[in-house]
Amino acid sequence: MTLSMRDREMLDSLVREGVKRTTDRLEKMTGAKWGIVSASVKEMLPVQLLRGHYKSYDDCLGAYFHSSALVPLEFLITFSTHGANELAKAILEPFRERMKGVSDPIALTIGEVANFLAQSVLSAIADRFNFMIIPKSPDVLIGRKVELLSKALSQYDGREDMIMLSQVDIFSEKLAVECGMLIIVNAAMVNKLLRTAGK
Repeated sequence: MTLSMRDREMLDSLVREGVKRTTDRLEKMTGAKWGIVSASVKEMLPVQLLRGHYKSYDDCLGAYFHSSALVPLEFLITFSTHGANELAKAILEPFRERMKGVSDPIALTIGEVANFLAQSVLSAIADRFNFMIIPKSPDVLIGRKVELLSKALSQYDGREDMIMLSQVDIFSEKLAVECGMLIIVNAAMVNKLLRTAGK
């Protein structure tokens, strides 16, 4: 399936709405001002995704979600380990005393940020098309990006699924962090929803 310009603009607007909801949640959680912006949604093929990261040995931290059978999809959000560490430190600063003794606070915090982002984007999509998406609890993963992508692609069916990719930038006054957002979903279902929305 290839998205038309109109379809891509609709999906872009939904991702942007979800990203904005994430900004609001981060600000309520930390009491600080945050900005989050997303790049346009791109369609990708597995070979394009994997080829771009095959020779990179840098570790990254990711959160992998998959939804219930109602709307089956895979959702992967990835950060460089440096970016994840810097973002987690900035978020945890107001709670430094309370977090003493917590095991692996970096992974816990980034998992929560990724959860905010995934839930916000999926809820924006679900609200627009009037159905429910129930993602299961995320798996927080650490490893080479190609390994994390391979996990997300393990259920991919080239005959039925499509891959959508967007870059998301999270920033505050003193920090800027990039993360990748990958969604794998049934192409026929996406097409049906977009056609219904156009009526």
